[in-house]
Amino acid sequence: MYRLQPALQHYAWGMTDVLETLVGLHPSGKPVAEAWWGAHTSAPATATAVHGVDADEAGLYPGERLGLDELIARAPATMLGPELAASRERLPYLLKVLAIAKPLSLQVHPDMEQAEAGFVEEEARGVPSDAPTRTFRDRSHKPEMIVALTPMTLLAGFRPAKAVAADLVWLGEPCTRRWAEDLANATEPTVAMGDYIQRVLRDPDAPAALEALIDVGGRTGTPENLAVASAAALEFPGDPGALVAIALNVVRLAPGQACFTGAGIIHSYQSGVGVEIMANSDNVVRAGLTPKPVDIDLLVTLTDGTPTPPPVVAAERHGDATFYPAPVDEFALTMVERGSAAFPPGPRIVLAVEGTATARSERGMLSLARGEAAFVPYVDGTLAVDAVGATVVVEVPLPKP
Repeated sequence: MYRLQPALQHYAWGMTDVLETLVGLHPSGKPVAEAWWGAHTSAPATATAVHGVDADEAGLYPGERLGLDELIARAPATMLGPELAASRERLPYLLKVLAIAKPLSLQVHPDMEQAEAGFVEEEARGVPSDAPTRTFRDRSHKPEMIVALTPMTLLAGFRPAKAVAADLVWLGEPCTRRWAEDLANATEPTVAMGDYIQRVLRDPDAPAALEALIDVGGRTGTPENLAVASAAALEFPGDPGALVAIALNVVRLAPGQACFTGAGIIHSYQSGVGVEIMANSDNVVRAGLTPKPVDIDLLVTLTDGTPTPPPVVAAERHGDATFYPAPVDEFALTMVERGSAAFPPGPRIVLAVEGTATARSERGMLSLARGEAAFVPYVDGTLAVDAVGATVVVEVPLPKP
């Protein structure tokens, strides 16, 4: 096993004390938005060897440190398992904790085919991987799931066109009435929402609609979607992305509830603290609520405009463990609470989010305090986790028979 020290991300929307306190650091007073426990090359976690007296399979002696991406690259078959190493060559998931004080950008992620094509095209054009204008930073899609640790508010997936039209009429501006009429008369809902995005992001009358949206935010009886979009508009003055937010489902998560967003689903996390698990990717196309570039044409191309119910995950309880199913091959997430659970061999990350935990494999044992994490490689065999509080375990799903 290896202790993991996360890579912290200091985005402006982060809280100022939650994540540094979680991982045992003195709060700096600056926003810290995300803690990454994973092996993405842009910000890998740091792995520390903890067992034995000799060098391990990766050539590390106890106490030596190495980026988790490089650790896996040194001995992929023993870290990931022979089959996974042959098919993927790297850890397929990325585990994060998010602490959200201000809304994140509205964003959408590509599917696997779109990511591959976009990556190849930008590589051919010579766009540097760290350039602000770079969209496809790797070849992977980025399905993701967030499990709330505190109450959370999210925006995810489109509402029915007629419901969006009703809220636009409620705003009372000539342009919002015009947009509402277009939505109400639409015969193809999926196309209608794509057209709506382009209209509000490009319409020269959008500033008037934004002023009206801000004005209604504090009024009694304001529809929920307008109230949430109004709060976002206040954080990002003049950003028409707040008008896109009107069209999305408001999702309220209580602690322990989860939301899954796949390719093509516009979403934005608005507030709260949660554990996020995703494919090991950093491919993001933004729709607004951000100072970063917004590519409207690419956004519409990648977006699935089909109205859908809020994508809340139906968790499954198995003894002391709660399993959060996701329709992907890259990750599976389980929360072990005040009890024990066992896991098969594979590359696993164990993170104590509340209380303490003990991870026991066939090759050793490791105690974890709140905010501490461990990488348990395939070679360590089966894993048992005993949680005094709540502990997250992430693994790669076993192939279906």
